[in-house]
Amino acid sequence: MTVLTLLGAAVLPAHADDSRLLTSATLADLQSIVVEEGYTILSTGNDGEVSVRAKTAEGLVFNVIGTVCDSENADGCLGINMQVRYDADGKETLERINDVNLMWAATSAWYSVGGTDGKTPTVGITRYVILDRGATIGNIKDNLLNVLAIAPNAANYIWQAGEYAPGYEAEYEDDEDYFYEDW
Repeated sequence: MTVLTLLGAAVLPAHADDSRLLTSATLADLQSIVVEEGYTILSTGNDGEVSVRAKTAEGLVFNVIGTVCDSENADGCLGINMQVRYDADGKETLERINDVNLMWAATSAWYSVGGTDGKTPTVGITRYVILDRGATIGNIKDNLLNVLAIAPNAANYIWQAGEYAPGYEAEYEDDEDYFYEDW
């Protein structure tokens, strides 16, 4: 190996092997997963020692939180909670939040009167991954990708925005390219 090759290897960021089995998660693991997927870390430690707050390129803020971290059976956390949280404004209903649980079963939608700060009502979309027998880094990344894809749609449904806004279909009913009858 040449000196140039060694220097190049030292400068390039290390990427996790997506097939690596993770049986417990550390802060470094969560940070690595978030950064490797191209998200920006905003802070760490807000939701416990092993937690990351980050955002997507589109501006969606999310949290990746290690859970069951005080176990004598592992050095890290035995679970990962992935959350997108929205401040509740009183226009959401528990019925619509419950509907989201049926519509997007890969996640859980919830409402908290006091929110995570004890003051602000919050609606959350969550995906929980249990690491007891292991999950690959790739699987964890896929779970994160899923919650980040579902959360904006779930929020639109809960607050009747976007394609769930009243009258949305009427706006496009004459657009033959928008709706396909043969679906």
